[in-house]
Amino acid sequence: MPCYAEFSLAQIPPLTNKAPITLVAEKGFWTDYLTQEMLPKFTEKTGVKVQVISTELDSMFNLQTQDLLQGSGKYDLLTMEAGWAKEWAANGYTVPLVELAKLYDPDGEKAMEKYLEPYYPSLLNILSYHGEIHAIPYNNYVMGNHYRADLFDNNTEKTHFQSQFGYPLAPAKTLTELRDQAQFFTRKAGTMLADKMLTHDFYGLALMSGDKPHINDEFSSMIWSLGGNWMQPIYNEQKKISHFEVPTINHEAIKAAKLYRELMPYAVPANEQFAFNEAANAIATGQAAMWPFAYNNLWHKSFKVEQNIPGARLAVSQVPGGYPYNGAYAFAVSYDSKNPQAAYWLIKYMGTYEAQHAYALGGGNPCRMDVVTAPEFKSESLRTIAGAFEASHIANMFWSTKVLELGHFTSTAMGQIYPELSHACYRASRMPADSEDIFIKLSAEIKHLQNTYGEVPAIDKKTNDKH
Repeated sequence: MPCYAEFSLAQIPPLTNKAPITLVAEKGFWTDYLTQEMLPKFTEKTGVKVQVISTELDSMFNLQTQDLLQGSGKYDLLTMEAGWAKEWAANGYTVPLVELAKLYDPDGEKAMEKYLEPYYPSLLNILSYHGEIHAIPYNNYVMGNHYRADLFDNNTEKTHFQSQFGYPLAPAKTLTELRDQAQFFTRKAGTMLADKMLTHDFYGLALMSGDKPHINDEFSSMIWSLGGNWMQPIYNEQKKISHFEVPTINHEAIKAAKLYRELMPYAVPANEQFAFNEAANAIATGQAAMWPFAYNNLWHKSFKVEQNIPGARLAVSQVPGGYPYNGAYAFAVSYDSKNPQAAYWLIKYMGTYEAQHAYALGGGNPCRMDVVTAPEFKSESLRTIAGAFEASHIANMFWSTKVLELGHFTSTAMGQIYPELSHACYRASRMPADSEDIFIKLSAEIKHLQNTYGEVPAIDKKTNDKH
């Protein structure tokens, strides 16, 4: 049962605006659930018809941004990735939820504040702009280490690891331990693994090392755990960001690139397209001992290893270094909506306990604490979908206010900056001799993009950069 007073469909008042609304949603089971279960109930209750534009996440940003620039009111409810949230809000594309509550909710601002209580503060802080929440998250992709517990718990492997490295075998807490374990578990066909003969080559880990956005998420996690960042917000006495500081020579990024390159020989062979689906499949098909920077909303895919490999058992720990990448996909009401009243009530309905619970049962990683911690999700029978929920809960709580200490989650230009981070990380993972130069140029580009598209300026970090 939910721990909070729960909003329900029955609480939606009669609507004065009956104009149909259009919702953009990602393809998959969530859209199917909305279309088949929730939206017909909403229409029956309110008299407002809802059209769903279902699209792949890859095309979602451009599809919506092009229309938002026109102000044609084509989409009433937007789907966004957390990294776009502040940029869209700064451009005026999304409406603060409290502003809508004051207009349409009988209990006004307090109703929305109460409604948001079950949601993780970390996600709401990422999705906020100047302290106002603009979107309600539904899909959380905080990271965890998906590892083969049957291998880590095997007595032969534990004995050999202790003998070789001088400390007990357990899920890596540091990047150095991760490198040791990646090396240790990499084996050739014909050798032994957990007292069985390997019929194929086996690897210590899977990395999302392709020329895709996800390599940046791995790098970012590593850099933050090393005490660095891409850019740091500097707050004034009013607790507002006055500017960002960007390291001229990003020593932590250079170190992370070196560590990443040291991991790659022990990773499942990857091409430039290798990303989260390929990494999850590598675990599911028994090719690797762990996916150390896994998105926990992919747990149900990693978990297939228990069906595919006799004796395999999957478990999850916090990422090595302790700083998992975090974020969410979320719904927001567009500034040019032709029926913001209906859009407001639909967004509230789609974020209810009922909806998030159904999302969890479908394999999604929910964003409400009361759903994630519901007793039924601790049962063995639901481990296939909820096995990473507790780890996600710990990670999300860790980030509650820490997200405000990183430019990654506070810049209004991150939609422009993020692709540059990804491409630089990919290049640095392939070209050891050029790493320092790659990151010097990246820092200059971060400053340029922040100063061109961001609300506050970026300057060189005030530090003594010595090698």
